[in-house]
Amino acid sequence: MTAIEAPLVAQRLGRRLSAWGAGSVLAGTVLASCDSSPARRAFGLQTAGWGAIDLAIAGVGALSSKPPTAASLRRLLWINAGLDVLYIAAGAHVAVRKPRFGGRITADQALGHGAAVVVQGAALLGLDTTHARMIGG
Repeated sequence: MTAIEAPLVAQRLGRRLSAWGAGSVLAGTVLASCDSSPARRAFGLQTAGWGAIDLAIAGVGALSSKPPTAASLRRLLWINAGLDVLYIAAGAHVAVRKPRFGGRITADQALGHGAAVVVQGAALLGLDTTHARMIGG
């Protein structure tokens, strides 16, 4: 893989995160509104929520006036990758164990929420590790 300057990597990541976020908001909203299955509705709600956060993060990054250094961007992306692994583990735990959170959700909803967190965490892990490996310097 050819090394790329950090500001260019940050721009690419921002565009890809925006696309993923927009797709997540759209798909999640449609799924949450049009499906009667509690698990799929929960999956849609969780997906739309993560997509909105992804869009906000990409927007803040795009508005930043100071370009990142290779070292700072690489460090940030590897820290994020570690957090992504935690998201995947937490989502898998919720999907498999189906906690009820004090009766606030059903087991089916826990499955949907947990599965969505696994999908979002895996996508972010892919984005973060791919872009961390692109950085030159």
